[in-house]
Amino acid sequence: MRPVITYAFFTLFTAVKLSTLYVLMAEEGLAFVIAIPQVWDPETQALFAAVMSFWFGQRALNKIRGK
Repeated sequence: MRPVITYAFFTLFTAVKLSTLYVLMAEEGLAFVIAIPQVWDPETQALFAAVMSFWFGQRALNKIRGK
């Protein structure tokens, strides 16, 4: 069940971010290079880092600890 929730959240998150990018570019008239930093904000970076650390960091730590 957890992988399904993870995939669903990732799909929703991606849809929201792509929609935001579309709105910024199509309706606000921003260039891609200007819109991307607004979509990839510090909160998104922190969330991305947390998810990557959870999925990949935990395995590395368990391997080091011998579990």
